[in-house]
Amino acid sequence: MAGAKFKYCTVSSDLVVKDLKAVPDTYQDGEVLGAAVDNTGGLTSAGSVLTTGPAGGIIGVSNQGAALPAPATLQTPGNPVANNGVTLVGTQAAGTIENLKVIINPDAVYGLPYDDSSRLTWSNVDDVSVDFATGGTGFGDLGGGWAWSFLTGELDYIVSSTAANPELCVTVTGTNTNSATGIILLPTGYNRFIDIEADGLTVDADFSQGSIDPQAPGTDAGALSGTILENRIESQTHGSEILDPITHNQEVRFMRSNTAERDLAVAVAYIRFDHVLS
Repeated sequence: MAGAKFKYCTVSSDLVVKDLKAVPDTYQDGEVLGAAVDNTGGLTSAGSVLTTGPAGGIIGVSNQGAALPAPATLQTPGNPVANNGVTLVGTQAAGTIENLKVIINPDAVYGLPYDDSSRLTWSNVDDVSVDFATGGTGFGDLGGGWAWSFLTGELDYIVSSTAANPELCVTVTGTNTNSATGIILLPTGYNRFIDIEADGLTVDADFSQGSIDPQAPGTDAGALSGTILENRIESQTHGSEILDPITHNQEVRFMRSNTAERDLAVAVAYIRFDHVLS
């Protein structure tokens, strides 16, 4: 279920999809897209814009996952065409740059999964904290986020982290100490830099894109700016749940990467990205 899923708009009511020029690449349905870089002729994946593109915001999200026009088999019941992405080959140099269908609503909110395929190493977990050993310099302001452990499946609400010791996440008393790895879910409610994985389809939850505290777009540790309105856990066993510390602190939901368990849970951030059309 990787990829940004359109959820709603905060102001407008109609979904707006436009054909926009895009640099040659393979684009997936739900891929976050950055504005065009100088002299390239078109937009590109947000995974590229993190380090090469202009500061500002996204241009939208790909609404196309296959070549158009669609083959006839797409309309045949029981025989759908796989959504493997659309490959654009036209180039700026040849004057053949092609179109991609893009959701461009500047006030759109998207559900973007956190990547749990790789995880942070917890260097220490005790009754009131989770400390991680890998990933860079860390945030000084993770309070309001979550430390989600792989082995135990426990969701620990982060009370605070400080610039003096940013890898140390203070948690609510009663934290399970039996897990060695996990991911961080970012706090909700205010504008911040959000690292997106290089494929433009998931939120970087083990901070492999660079420093845990990402920098402004266009830098080596660049990220996209936006506001996370809510974090959800979506699982086979519990459905879709908005994370709330009153309800979910120290609750157990097992990640989809933990295939030994039935939950197959995915953490999803509902994000309103800063937008170049705002």
